[in-house]
Amino acid sequence: MKRRSVLATTISLLILSAIVVADATKKPKKEVPAWPDLTSINVGLPALCNIDGAAHEPEKAKLNDLKNRFRLPEGNFQPISFNDLLAMNQGKIVGDTVKDFPTSSDKGNQKAVVLEGYVNRVSVGGCSTGESCNCGTKNKLFCDTHIDFYPDKNSVTADGHNMFVVEITQRMRLLAAQGLLSSNVGNDWSTAKLTSLEGHRVRFSGWLYFDTDHVNETWQPDPQDKVKSVDAQGKPHFANWRQTAWEIHPVMKIEILP
Repeated sequence: MKRRSVLATTISLLILSAIVVADATKKPKKEVPAWPDLTSINVGLPALCNIDGAAHEPEKAKLNDLKNRFRLPEGNFQPISFNDLLAMNQGKIVGDTVKDFPTSSDKGNQKAVVLEGYVNRVSVGGCSTGESCNCGTKNKLFCDTHIDFYPDKNSVTADGHNMFVVEITQRMRLLAAQGLLSSNVGNDWSTAKLTSLEGHRVRFSGWLYFDTDHVNETWQPDPQDKVKSVDAQGKPHFANWRQTAWEIHPVMKIEILP
């Protein structure tokens, strides 16, 4: 009986030792930071800027909400081509303006997409007059990063034909700085840093958005440049400068390609 008791004790100790060793070899789980609530953020103004921006009308508030999205889609980003973007509703010319273009409720605005192309230019966007989505800030550190994006290097033009737009928002910079967004260009998504994308093929992923602010400045619905726009001083002019008002805004993933 005594031998059996000793044997049982020995076996128990061996099992316990094995459990302790196994626990010791387990890699500690990497803590994933909680997704931040970026509904209201600092944009260099005395007060925080809400996701509605400086909108005074319901539709403009909804459009600003779309521009200021800060949560990843539930599923994967879906591949889309430049031709796919051009095949979407662009509106149509009626008189001297474009009508029947997509509004905030258009299903296209709910698409999470990925698009590959050539970056020709990276610059600060919307700072000269201040954009409603950013509460009118003119601080270049907080204004959106505007990226001129083409199908390839050979398609670059001087008048905006073939030019598409993708934009980085301040909320995306905050998420990237915390390592919450995927990128092979680092966690600094400032405009100054992202100028390194110029001259490269890049894959951008993010939310599709129809920018109604530029609907009268696009070649796709107005190939003859007949539609007049109004500048910040209220003066009409005829000057298309981009292919379409469909853009990726905000960008949530950046991959520079070989």
